[in-house]
Amino acid sequence: MSRLAFVGLVFLCYSAPACKPTSTETAADVRIVNTKPRCEKLGVVEGAGGDAAHAREDALEQAAERGATHILLESAHLDLEDGMTTVVTGRIFGCPPPDEVYPPTGYR
Repeated sequence: MSRLAFVGLVFLCYSAPACKPTSTETAADVRIVNTKPRCEKLGVVEGAGGDAAHAREDALEQAAERGATHILLESAHLDLEDGMTTVVTGRIFGCPPPDEVYPPTGYR
């Protein structure tokens, strides 16, 4: 098989939905909050991009890949190492669906 054919097959595979990595959530499903929710903390993500919008989207995509339902974003700032990349840090949380939160089983 020629190198060009191989590269074409690799590109075709990665452009097909079946070959892409999947996550339980999409960036659009991650809810941005202004206060810390009462849910399990999953960690911290750091999005990077050429501007604040791209850095924020990168942080949301990372949160979705880790299964987060909520994210508390900090203000965008320039990366101190290169001074050109914008960085957005966010604390991510996993919250149960609303119908599983209250009332707890057996509660009256």
